Amino acid sequence: MKKISVKLTALLLTASIAFFTMGNDATAQNSNILYGSSRTPQMNSVNPAFFPSNSRIYLALPGVNVNLSSPLSYSNIFSYDSTEQKTYINANNILDTLSNDGRIRFATNVHAVGLGFRFGSSFITLSTQAKLDMGIGLPQGLIKFLNEGNYNYTGDNYMELLDGQLVTTRLYGEAAIGYGREIGNFTVGARAKLLVGYLDLSSAGSSLKLYTDTNYSSITADVDLQLNYASAIQFDSDAVSGKMSIANMNYMPQNIGINFDLGVRYEDDLFDLSASIIDLGPGIHWKENVQHVVSARDNNTFTFTGVDVSSMMSGGEMDSSFTQTLIDSLSTLTEYKFIDGEDYWTTIPTKVNLGGMFKLSPGLNVGVLFHGEFERGLTKVGDVFKTKTVGFYSTTSVLGRFNLHDWIEIVGSFSVVTNNGNWSWFNPGFGITLTPFRALQIYMIMDYISNRYIVDAKQFNISAGLNLMLGSSYDRD
Repeated sequence: MKKISVKLTALLLTASIAFFTMGNDATAQNSNILYGSSRTPQMNSVNPAFFPSNSRIYLALPGVNVNLSSPLSYSNIFSYDSTEQKTYINANNILDTLSNDGRIRFATNVHAVGLGFRFGSSFITLSTQAKLDMGIGLPQGLIKFLNEGNYNYTGDNYMELLDGQLVTTRLYGEAAIGYGREIGNFTVGARAKLLVGYLDLSSAGSSLKLYTDTNYSSITADVDLQLNYASAIQFDSDAVSGKMSIANMNYMPQNIGINFDLGVRYEDDLFDLSASIIDLGPGIHWKENVQHVVSARDNNTFTFTGVDVSSMMSGGEMDSSFTQTLIDSLSTLTEYKFIDGEDYWTTIPTKVNLGGMFKLSPGLNVGVLFHGEFERGLTKVGDVFKTKTVGFYSTTSVLGRFNLHDWIEIVGSFSVVTNNGNWSWFNPGFGITLTPFRALQIYMIMDYISNRYIVDAKQFNISAGLNLMLGSSYDRD
């Protein structure tokens, strides 16, 4: 009884830590369903101490994972007026939703191929993936300007229409080798990952400010364009025409990095406790085609003092030269130039997982999972370190898993998700893994579904793929 009491305390402690830390910003970057699986080989990607329980050898065939999170849904943007029978854009609702500077986050990774095999108490895993991470900052200031105008912003009290990190995009490949070993009831695992960067794009520092004269006689727009860029693709660009063409594509770029994963697991007849740290390390060193895109002019401002109607008319007709001059003046605000930049490092968000499962009966398990994610900015530019934390995101999930013999596994979840202070309480998930004839495995997962109506869903995660399960069964469930 004492043994059960100690382990139950450990499980409750894990659940308590998960609950009280989920007040931070959160996003669903990892599949909780995948972490709760015991038979899908891709679960090794979220904890290197995991290995499928029903096979000694597996071949992971191509599969895909897609994740999307946004502070806005259809009902946040549009409202229906039953009296007028019209649908309109609700700017006030949008502003309220974006009050915490929400960001749209999109991530996808393609599992190209993977291999795992167990020998005795040890196992080795090999995997390759292609990953794309994108973030889009929503321009709260621009929406406020369209909704309220600039009447209350004069003199030095300017309106900031665009500010901060508007766009971030990172495309890279990953090749990994992992090793795990069982030591009594414990399993420890580690993985080294070689990262190859193909594209890094960040608009950190770009801004658009609007100054209004105190007597409302003029409006001045101040544009500051700053874009960090590194890529395996070399472009030729014409700043005047805005046309770009691909000059060269390097399929084996010099943008190299390395990260590590660590995991541990404790399992006995009653409990399955685990923890992992994913993507621990410096990230990717960007050295190829590193450039900064900046405004072409040092003083990139434009002042509008109104329209002189007499200048618009010539001989009783509209003078097109006036309007063309106005257009040319505005177009200079968007002119840009490329500057060769220094090499720099970017980190991959580090993830932390804490999980605990209680075995109710053979094949039936319930438990809780906490997932946290540290998102950081640049770590080094040239010889200068510039580490900064962009955000910490977390989710907490209650999991249930049911295994029926060797051919079917069902995992369900219910998650509490917060995103920039906005709580989302309704986030169910479901996954099924079919292994007919103990050979071909098909898995399908959909979790973090924030609304039963897809147009109102603020986040979701979808995974699907195929695996070949070889060797004799090693099912511990």
